Amino acid sequence: MKVVGVAMVRDEDDILATMLGHHLSIGVDEVLVVDNGSSDGTGRILRGMSRTTGRVRWTRDDGEYRQSEVTTALAREAVERGADWVLVIDADEFWHADGDLRSRLAATEADVLRCPVVNFVQERGRERNASQGLLRMNRRVERAVGPVDRTMELVTSQQIGFIEMQYPPKCISRAVPTIEVHPGNHGVSGHDGPHEDVEDISCLHAPLRSRADLRRKAEQGARVASSPGFRPDQGWHVRRWRELAEGGDLDAEWAANSYDETGSLDVYGVAKPLVRDDRLAAIARRIGV
Repeated sequence: MKVVGVAMVRDEDDILATMLGHHLSIGVDEVLVVDNGSSDGTGRILRGMSRTTGRVRWTRDDGEYRQSEVTTALAREAVERGADWVLVIDADEFWHADGDLRSRLAATEADVLRCPVVNFVQERGRERNASQGLLRMNRRVERAVGPVDRTMELVTSQQIGFIEMQYPPKCISRAVPTIEVHPGNHGVSGHDGPHEDVEDISCLHAPLRSRADLRRKAEQGARVASSPGFRPDQGWHVRRWRELAEGGDLDAEWAANSYDETGSLDVYGVAKPLVRDDRLAAIARRIGV
């Protein structure tokens, strides 16, 4: 059985080596990566890990943001390279199985496994991205707030922080020639077999790793909005952050999505306690950040 990860990344040098090292250590045979115009150390990391592991294959594409198109092409390349399973991975995501991932995939009869996303929260004082930043992302909400089709309304009305919202599930899928990855990497199609909702595999997510990261994501809002095939319901969160940045309101948004000395969010004046979860920090320690 061959398991292949696919990823499209841009300016992720604080977290990329940890993400790649983690997935190669849990049973992913190789990772196919497109660097979409990075200006930081992302290319250096990809070159180094390609050379030292022999299991990271990458190319550079300085073109427009075409996530669904590029990721679908990577998934189909994985099929051509003999993959049995494809994991779509964002740079800030860490797939985690309660047991052995490969054994779990070998045992299922499903074509697609839909897995929950768990958002982890950074400490309030983290100003800039750093490889050690994951060590402090040891908090999360006890229960994500949904349903998914109401999360945009709940976040934009400041009832919940972005970090509290229920994410659409992420998918692990069998490698088929007709595979298509949906926008946002939250769905796949092209499979004839069953889709299964699972709880024993999850996607651990580190979406906001510092105050500067929030500003960076806000700047991405313009890039998402100008991407080919863009729909207004896609990338709404980064477009919202762009609007907040233009209005000088990112400080309150950072407080709503980071934890203070009491381990709580400050969601526009409402304190919301978080629970401790060391899974992401444990991954960072194991990989050696």
